[in-house]
Amino acid sequence: MRTEELKNLEAVFNESLKTALHHIDTEKIDEILDNRDSPEFSDLWMKAYHAVEETMTEEELEDNISDMRKEIFISTFRITGSSELAAYISDDFGLISSYYIHLIENNWVTNLLFTYLNHQIPQEKLMETDRTMKELIDK
Repeated sequence: MRTEELKNLEAVFNESLKTALHHIDTEKIDEILDNRDSPEFSDLWMKAYHAVEETMTEEELEDNISDMRKEIFISTFRITGSSELAAYISDDFGLISSYYIHLIENNWVTNLLFTYLNHQIPQEKLMETDRTMKELIDK
């Protein structure tokens, strides 16, 4: 996986995220956080995370992902004022990136990305797609 492809993922993700966060208020943030903490969502997130946590990544790519996650955290925090939501979204980007750079297809993680690409913050039930992560990013 080339750094350029990772930058494409970041660009697509950020564009959709900004739209999703545009009209978000404190009440909606609290609802999202509660829904993400529910076992229906968090158990599936942790299962996806554990499936890739041991994968090895080139140091340069790992540094790039880390820098991108920091930027996503900062921009989300600036818009929402919620460090918890910013951390969740940054973690989501890290998870999606891990699957993407290792070319691992996982329906739940692809649906996580698809939900963002439809200008929604993932919570509870994700939007579903039959497309691959690469197809979603390259659209």
